Order: sequence, then structure tokens, then C-alpha cells
Amino acid sequence: MKALKWYAPYNVKIEEAEEPEIVEETDAIIRTTLAGICGTDLHVYRGHVQIVPGNILGHEFVGIVEKIGRNVKNFEVGDRVVVSCWIADGTCWYCKNGFYTQCNKINIFGLGPLYGEEYPGAHAELVRVPNADLLLFKIPSEVEDEKVFALSDGLPASYAGIVEGNFKPGYSVAVLGFGPIGAMAAMCAKSLGAGKIFAVDIDEERLKLARELGFTSINSKEVDAAEEIRNYTEGRGADLVVEAIGASEEVIKKAIELVRRKGTVSVVGMHVHDYNMPVGQLWVTEKRLVFVIGDTIKYRNELIELIKNNRIDISKIISHRIKLEEAPHGYEIFDKKKSFKVVIKP
Repeated sequence: MKALKWYAPYNVKIEEAEEPEIVEETDAIIRTTLAGICGTDLHVYRGHVQIVPGNILGHEFVGIVEKIGRNVKNFEVGDRVVVSCWIADGTCWYCKNGFYTQCNKINIFGLGPLYGEEYPGAHAELVRVPNADLLLFKIPSEVEDEKVFALSDGLPASYAGIVEGNFKPGYSVAVLGFGPIGAMAAMCAKSLGAGKIFAVDIDEERLKLARELGFTSINSKEVDAAEEIRNYTEGRGADLVVEAIGASEEVIKKAIELVRRKGTVSVVGMHVHDYNMPVGQLWVTEKRLVFVIGDTIKYRNELIELIKNNRIDISKIISHRIKLEEAPHGYEIFDKKKSFKVVIKP
């Protein structure tokens, strides 16, 4: 089969790879029909997360069941499915309490041996999925792949950024970083009855999309974003801020600046380093920081209803549709911000 392999920072290639086989009788083999390039994939692409040269990339995907092990009970060959990017066992204390992303054996597709065992990624024609009865989710016949592919990863992360951020209907929500995760967070907030929704970014093309989707755009390169939001909120600041950039101390501190006293900053952006935080300021103002990964297994039933009822339409954020052979170019344009959301159709 064809697959996208990582060899070094900015060096990815489409090559032949061995087709996956059933290893455990709880496995399924999925033929990928649509896969997204995610911001997490860029961390690997750039070399910020080290994997083994030759590993297959990708973790956000939907597909069709090609084979199943004898102990798979809930799925049949031919089923259309969303695959949870997070691999959990379903048996530990965390899974039994609904905290699947904190499973004792947590893993993820396409990040090599980062979490232990390597699970080859979704930017390939076929993918082996362990614990199929837990990780797979049937796609309703009326829902197209483009409306559901991000249910594998990005959409639950965005949704968790809202619902785990002490959100209430009518709240003002500021999204710091209007990339794909920020855009989906804003969509989720809207679907749940938010009041004013602010999109804060420095890229005018992204802010144009935010306006097209009905959100209030703020270019933080041109104006003081915190002051601008206070002007809209009677001097308070946003009730909830979703930090959707990641990778730096400064963006968390900026998010803290945007939120009102007693408000919540929901950190969805990926962070791998420790920072110095303004704990004294947080204590005095009682601002809350919550850190969110997003859990496909936990939130997929709620989200599929919002998708079916057209309250969330993630297809609106797709900017580029490419073939698997074009995936290296897709990574390049996503890395250089020449695209918004790239999806791959093997």
C-alpha cells in the first residue's frame, strides 16, 4: 500500500508500506477514506516531536472497515466509521470513569513510539486499529465524510475546550488563535448558545474566514485585543477564553489577559514545556486555567447529534482537498500557512 513516511524535519515521502494485518482478535483494519492534517502532525513534521525515521504519519481519519478480528462484536466489514485518534484499553480506572485520554496505556496513531508501542498512522491506504469496539464509531448514512472526519480528533478537542471551560449559554467566548481548532471551538460555542464570540489572530485571511462564519474578528497585531474585548463586555473581558495556539508561555499569558475575573481560560493548544505562570495574579482575580486534550470516545455521541442537525459544519473550514500522493505538498502548505485545513483522500 501507499503511505506517507517521516524521515527528518520537513522530509516526508510517499512510499510503499507493508499492509497491516490483524494482530489481536479485537483489531480491525480500516481503509482510510478521508484524513486531516492536524496541528499535532506539524510538531512531528518540524521535528519538535521525535519519531523513528520511516514511521507513518497521521491520526485524524475516517474510513471503511476492511477486516475484523473474531472478537470484534459491534462492527462489520463495510461499515463507515470514525476512528478515535486516542488509543485506550477501556479497562483501567481512568477509562471506566470516562477519562479515556488518561488511560494507563494511552497511545495515538502516527506519533511513532512516543507513548510506547508504535501504531502506524492514518496517512496511508490502510490502518490497523486495536480495541476496535471501543475506538470505532459508526457514521450515520446521511453524514458525509467531510462533515465528520474531525470527530476523530480536532472537533472533540475544540468541544472540550468549551464544555470543560465552565461554559454557560450566553457567555462571551474569545478564541485566541483562529486556526482549525480555534474555528471549530467557535462553532461549538455557537452551537451551544454562546453570546458574543471573538476570533483573535494576526492573520487577516483567517480573520476573514472568521467574519464569514459570523464571528467578531480582532487583529491583535493592529489593536490591543484585551482592550477591544473589554469594550464589548462592559469593561470585564471574555467569560471564557479558548487558547488554541499552543507552544509558548506568552500565548497562555495573553489568554489570561483576555478573560474576566472569575472567568476561565481553556488551554487546548499543545504545550510540551514548563512555564512560569502569574500565580499571584490568578489567585487575586480567581481566574481559572483548565488544560484540555479532547476525548473522541467521551464526546462523540453528543457531537454527532450536533453534526446531524447541521449545528456544526466542519466542512466549511476545509481549504484544500488532496490525494495521498500530494500529501508532502499538503504538509508544506499547511506548515507555511498557505492553507487553512488540508484533507487527504487516499
